[in-house]
Amino acid sequence: MKPLKRTLPLLLALSLAACASTKPIAPPVPAQPSAAESGKSNETAPQEEAKLPDVALTPEILYGVLAGEIAAQRGAAGPAGLTYLDLARQTRDPRMARRAAEFCLLSGQLKEASDALRLWIELDPESLPAREQLFITLMRSGKLAESKPLIEELLRREPARAQAIFVQLARLSSRAEGGSADAYKMVAELAAAYPNLPEARFAVLAAAADNGDQAAVDRELDRLAQIAPQWDLPVAWQVDRLRRKDMNAATAFLQRELARRPQASLELRIAYPRLLVGAKRFPEARTAFEELLKDHPDNPDLLYATGLLAYQMRDLQTADERLQRALRQQYQEADFVRYTLGQIAEDEHEKARAEEWYGQVGPGQQYLPAQSRLAMLEAGEGKLTEALSRLEPLGGTDQEKVSVVLLQSQLAREAKQPQRAYALLSKALSRQPRASELLYERSLVSDVMGNVGNAERDLRAILKDKPDDVQALNALGYTLANRTTRYREAYGYIDKALKAEPENPVIQDSMGWVSFKQGKLETARKYLEKAYGAMPDPEVAAHLGEVLWRQGLREQAMSLWDKELAAHPGHEVILETMRRLGAKQ
Repeated sequence: MKPLKRTLPLLLALSLAACASTKPIAPPVPAQPSAAESGKSNETAPQEEAKLPDVALTPEILYGVLAGEIAAQRGAAGPAGLTYLDLARQTRDPRMARRAAEFCLLSGQLKEASDALRLWIELDPESLPAREQLFITLMRSGKLAESKPLIEELLRREPARAQAIFVQLARLSSRAEGGSADAYKMVAELAAAYPNLPEARFAVLAAAADNGDQAAVDRELDRLAQIAPQWDLPVAWQVDRLRRKDMNAATAFLQRELARRPQASLELRIAYPRLLVGAKRFPEARTAFEELLKDHPDNPDLLYATGLLAYQMRDLQTADERLQRALRQQYQEADFVRYTLGQIAEDEHEKARAEEWYGQVGPGQQYLPAQSRLAMLEAGEGKLTEALSRLEPLGGTDQEKVSVVLLQSQLAREAKQPQRAYALLSKALSRQPRASELLYERSLVSDVMGNVGNAERDLRAILKDKPDDVQALNALGYTLANRTTRYREAYGYIDKALKAEPENPVIQDSMGWVSFKQGKLETARKYLEKAYGAMPDPEVAAHLGEVLWRQGLREQAMSLWDKELAAHPGHEVILETMRRLGAKQ
C-alpha cells in the first residue's frame, strides 16, 4: 500500500520563512509623565489623600472590594469591573472608578469602561491618565466626535504628550467603527498644528493608508524622510502593511526608503534581506546579508542568516563556518543552530560529527528532532534496539508521543521487522485507540505482512470517525484493488478521494491501478502517465510499465523500468513486476 505523501515542510524552509517576518523596528517611546502626574509622589500623598471622599469602610464596601479582586484573580475581569463600578458610584472614590475602568478594559467591556472613565474624570478632574484612556476607549468604540475634544484638551494641557498621543491615533484611527474617512479627517485636523512633529505626520500617514489615499501616504513618507530620517517605525509599519499583500512590493518600498535613509538602524536594514527571503529570492537575500556582514562581522543574527542561506544554496562549508561563528557569538536559538549543524554534517556524510552536534541539543523545542535523528543514525547502522530504546521515553504531548511511535514503526519497517512495528503500534493504540495516524500506519504494516483483513479493519476504523478522510479512502481503495478482486468497491473509494483532490498524483496512481485491474488499459495509462509526470516515483513507474507491457509497448516499459532502476537500484516493486511479467534486464 502506498501512503498519501502529505508534504512536510523542510526544517530549513520553516527557518527561512520565520526569517522573513518583519520584526517590530522601533516601538514608540512612552511619553514622560506630566508635571502634574510626576508631582504625585510619596511626599505629596497626604495632600492627595485629603482630596479623597471621607467614606467609612463598611462591611459591604470591604466585601465588594474583596469580591472584585478575587473575581479578577480567577479570570473574571468583567464581573470585577462591574462590581468596582457600583462601588465607585456608591463611594464617589476616584480610585474605585479607576479600578473599574482597568477591569472593564481588560475584559473588553468598552461601554462600561467609558462609564467608569467618565466617572473617574468627574471625581478627579485633574487626572490626565483618565482623559487619555477615555479618548482611546471612545476611538475603539468608534465614537470619534466624543473623543476629539478630549484629545484637543490633552494636547493643550500636556504638549509634551503629543508624541505618544499621535502614535496612539495612528494605531487606533483605522479601528474606528464610524468609518476610516471620518477618522482620517479628524487625524488630519489634529495634526495640522504639528507640521514638523514626526509622530503627527505618522498618524496622518496611517489614516491616509487606511483610507486609500496613496498620494498622502507618499507625501507623508517624503516628509518623514526629511524630518526624522532615523525613525524606523513609519517605514516598518508601511513594510508590514505592504508585505501582507505583496512581498515584492514591500521589498521594493523598503529598498527605496533605505536608499534615502543612510543612517537607518541595522535592524531596519536587516529587514530588507529578510523580505527577500520571504519572496524566495534567495541569491539576492544572501548578497544583501553578506553586505551587511562586512560592516558587522560579529553580529549573530547576520551570521545565522548567511549560514542558513548558504545551507539553502548547498554551500555546506560556508554554512558550517557561519553557523559555528553564530554560536560563538551567543546566537539566541543555539539549539536550533546545533541541530542544523548536525544536518549539515549528515549531508557531508560525517556521521560522528552529526551525532556530536545532535547530542549537544538540550531539552526544548529541538530536543525531540535531535534525538530522532540520532535514532535514525543508529538504526542505519543496524542498531535497531538501541534506536527504539532512545525514542521510547520521548514525547511530552499526546501528538509528540504519536510522532515517536510512528518513527519507531518506520525504523522497524525499514529494518524488515514489520512484526516489531506492529507490536509497537498496537501497544500505542491500546492507549489511544482512535488515533488515526497510528491506525493508518498499522494498516501499512499489516499490508506489508500480507494481512489484508487487519489493514482493512484499521482503515475502516479511521473512516468511521472521518468518512471523508482522503488518505484513508485512497489507501482502502488501493488495498482492495491491489490485494483482492473487489475492484468495484475499490473504485468507489478511490473515486471519492480523487473528486476531493483531483490533482493529487498519489490518488491518480491509485485510480490508474484500479482501472488496470478492471481491464481499462487506456484509462489506466492516462491516469498513470499523469501521476508519473507529477511524481516520478518508482512504484508509479512499476504500474505504468505494467500497463505499457500489457498494451504490447514492451520497449517503452523496459526503458522506463531501466531508468528507475538506475536511480533506485534494487527497487523491490519494479523487480517483482519484471519477474512476474517475465521481463529481463
